[in-house]
Amino acid sequence: MDKFFNPESVAIIGASEKLRFGYFVTKSILSRTDIRSYPVNPNVETVLGVTAYRSVTEIPETVDLAIFLIPSDAALQTMQECAEKGIKHVIILSSGFSESDQIGEERQDAMAAIARENGMRVIGPNCVGVTNMENGFTTAEIPVNRMTRGSLAFIAQSGIFGTAIIDWVTAHKIGVSKVVTLGNKMDVDEIDVMQYLENDKETGVIGLYLEGIREGRGPAFIETFKRVTARKPVLILKSGRTEAGASAVMSHTGTLAGDDLVFDAVVRQTGALRADGIEELLDYARVLTKQPLPQADGVAIITNSGSLGSMACDELQRLEMRLVQFEPRTLEKMKSIAPSWTSVKNPVDIGPAMLMVGKEILELVLQDKNVGCLLLIASVPGIIFTEDGLGLDLIPFYEEYREIMKRYPEKTIIVSSFGDPDMVAAGMKVFDYTGIPLITSVQSAARAIACLYRYRRYRERVQ
Repeated sequence: MDKFFNPESVAIIGASEKLRFGYFVTKSILSRTDIRSYPVNPNVETVLGVTAYRSVTEIPETVDLAIFLIPSDAALQTMQECAEKGIKHVIILSSGFSESDQIGEERQDAMAAIARENGMRVIGPNCVGVTNMENGFTTAEIPVNRMTRGSLAFIAQSGIFGTAIIDWVTAHKIGVSKVVTLGNKMDVDEIDVMQYLENDKETGVIGLYLEGIREGRGPAFIETFKRVTARKPVLILKSGRTEAGASAVMSHTGTLAGDDLVFDAVVRQTGALRADGIEELLDYARVLTKQPLPQADGVAIITNSGSLGSMACDELQRLEMRLVQFEPRTLEKMKSIAPSWTSVKNPVDIGPAMLMVGKEILELVLQDKNVGCLLLIASVPGIIFTEDGLGLDLIPFYEEYREIMKRYPEKTIIVSSFGDPDMVAAGMKVFDYTGIPLITSVQSAARAIACLYRYRRYRERVQ
């Protein structure tokens, strides 16, 4: 599998300097100086200034990886030529195979047979391939130079959805290690990639979007995911949960979605964490990549909105999370500095006093040994910081909170901010972009907290 991510030589079959499908992939790979790149196109002599070959068989050396940018009706012959050349790794970005019609399915099956007979591994077809942030190699049309290198690996069956996920994590400064889109899963599937990522030192959290599991791969799925989740958290989002969704999946990647109740039971058995939607999956990814697992069971809430604090409590209780009982000395110190009209029991509802004593309260709560996780709810009325109001600059105020939080790296901290878009944007800049997740919905924040605790408890059971 490693040559998909770290090839020393690449054949770009169907390479073109025209602005069409595959242009950005071609340009990205041909611009690299650390990879020997060979454009293949029988209709031109050069591509972007690089000598082109009529066929992979004419390339003067053995090639690690071939990338298909050609129409589906040319793919079968090209796969045979790659086999004759001794190429062992192929990524097929083209579509028009099992997801389209019977002819496409038969063509895909014939290509899979060639790959098996010649010991070749294939990603795709109908995908955008791989991205490796360690070396910047990508076969997807994404701005790698804008992405943040980090510990999240993401596997998606859908190419465009995988690209959209990359765009989102880039905007939220979530560090990425590797991204793989599988498409129709002619050969390589999520199990193969999971086995590779299991020992990948760059990867600490794995996110996965699935449309279905290939027939006969159930036992391997369970065995692999059990083993990997004992070492790294695995997040799963699956579509095709309903009859309509399953039908859409079949026309998208030609995959059977399967019974969702059975799939859900399998996921629970493996210790993976299933998300109910895109936003939840990304919230889970943020907290798991940016924060430590809680070391104590108690969850503390500091809020300047009693209503939002109450909503968070409701959701935490529904999820069987335990609100912390503060140490007596914590309560005494908070009472001594907070105005009499505030509430210092959990949740700590200090209202507008957050602007006056919030920093001191924050420090006291984080010092409490019973606190494993803190949810800070900051919902500042727009009039406080807008030009036609008080004009308070929230950035320095939030930065002081962040500096206190940094002094307690062992504590799990999540911020929730709901209201004026400028206020939320300020919180994102100060907290979320620097490692402290900001989740606008308090219910979503509570579910992210529950995710952390579920995984911690699973790890404790299996280790």
